[in-house]
Amino acid sequence: MPKLRLLSLVACAWPGVARAQVNVEPLRQQLAQDGWGGRVQASVATYAGNTQGVILGSAGFVGARGQRHVAYAVLSGDYARLNGAVSVAKWFAHARYNYQLSSALWWEVYGQIESDRFRRVALRELAGSGPRVALLRLPSLELFYGVSYMYEHKAFSTDQLDTDGGAHRLSNYLAVTAKAQERIVLSSVTYVQPRLGRPRDVDLLSVSSADFTVTKRLHSRLDATIRYSSVTPADVEGFDLELKNSLELLF
Repeated sequence: MPKLRLLSLVACAWPGVARAQVNVEPLRQQLAQDGWGGRVQASVATYAGNTQGVILGSAGFVGARGQRHVAYAVLSGDYARLNGAVSVAKWFAHARYNYQLSSALWWEVYGQIESDRFRRVALRELAGSGPRVALLRLPSLELFYGVSYMYEHKAFSTDQLDTDGGAHRLSNYLAVTAKAQERIVLSSVTYVQPRLGRPRDVDLLSVSSADFTVTKRLHSRLDATIRYSSVTPADVEGFDLELKNSLELLF
């Protein structure tokens, strides 16, 4: 019988604020068995780089697993108005499908769309496909590698950057999950996406997480996200750091 898992947090009351750019890799753990699940999460995030300050956020997730098939989608958005001015304005949507070819090999197809006002990204669209391989699978430790062809189209909201908008990239990621203790799960995923034919044009995203089980239904989570892009408008930094602390309520 399908199971529904709903995760949520109320950190404090701040209407109109949401968090974007969700790391989709750890969400696979939510679909360990056949069935479907959903998740709604809110959090507190601290930013340094292009965006500086503290905001609150939320995101939604829904996914399903059946036999050899796994599919899920994530939707989130950020909006913060501080001291009478908008300090964060971005949104993010990601969908992914996996087909299991063997016990250690999957084929992935994915698509993503996002916008980030303060990185001057008016619209970023991408789609890709490729294999995912299990390098190590132990009860307390799992290691996966994925590689895919990815087409990206990015439109900037500034004329300071001379770009054709479209790019063919090789997307690589390495994901590790470790069960440090019965109540502590550590995970990290790093994406490196060089542009084909222009290796100096590269994007990097790395997310490390620590999940603490407080009770059966209450979890505490800490995430550290590093983002780097070698090609940005002149007034935008290539490096961003985000620290996020959240509580999750499981049903």
